[in-house]
Amino acid sequence: MEYIERPPHPELAAVVRTYWWLRGDAEAEASRDAAPADPALPDGSPELIVNLAEPWEQVAADGARTLQPPAFLVGQIRGPMHVRPTGRVALVAVRFEAHGAAPLVDAIGALTDRWTPLEALRSPSLRALPSALAGAADVPAQARLLDDALRAAFAGGTPVDVLVGDAVRAIRASHGAVEIDALARELGVTARTLQRRFAASAGLSPKSLARIVRFQRVFAAWRDDPQSLSRAALESGYFDQSHLVRDFRDFAGAPPAGFLAALPAFTGFFTAARGGVRG
Repeated sequence: MEYIERPPHPELAAVVRTYWWLRGDAEAEASRDAAPADPALPDGSPELIVNLAEPWEQVAADGARTLQPPAFLVGQIRGPMHVRPTGRVALVAVRFEAHGAAPLVDAIGALTDRWTPLEALRSPSLRALPSALAGAADVPAQARLLDDALRAAFAGGTPVDVLVGDAVRAIRASHGAVEIDALARELGVTARTLQRRFAASAGLSPKSLARIVRFQRVFAAWRDDPQSLSRAALESGYFDQSHLVRDFRDFAGAPPAGFLAALPAFTGFFTAARGGVRG
């Protein structure tokens, strides 16, 4: 499969982290029918996904399969979400900042570990995206359509919570090492107020986002030196091996050494170790 990233319009940079595409040839993907599902991991970002080809399945721990809708917004995930294609792959998606999707739905917290079809979103410009993207000639044209639809959606919607945006940027800048009580004081609010507003805008707590950001950093550090997990852990802010193991069990469903050694290509596209084409 081919993975591509492109940046959003500068006006959207505070709420959108990137646009991404995942594409695969029909014949190459045909064998996937017998393959196990691969895990998408928490990265602190809701995503809007438009599928222009065959449907994808989500596979539960008990083996139950649920077809994903053709176009949907998925909220924050707090553990591995195992998914697999059923045929040709042609996904176009928006990776939002942690708080970036809140103005698009009535309650972003209700989407934590869940998704909602695009028809449920507030903006007509977003609900019209699937047909518009299907008619676009190439990736640059689709990126322009995403820019136009999202700028229209945010122009006419509820504004994002600026305080939560400041907190999200601080958490990412510290690679998850920020102390939440100190962050609240720096922002001029109580820790309880920050927790409440964060949950309403991001669908999880600031502490949870900090854990996810630190967890994701391990993949980039391990990519740079896959022979030393201990060095990668230390570089990512894990000074206690038990904390690293706990986070991998919570977010990846497996201990770190074994998971990283057998990292599926699909999972790697959506971690800090991702490859593919950018620009």
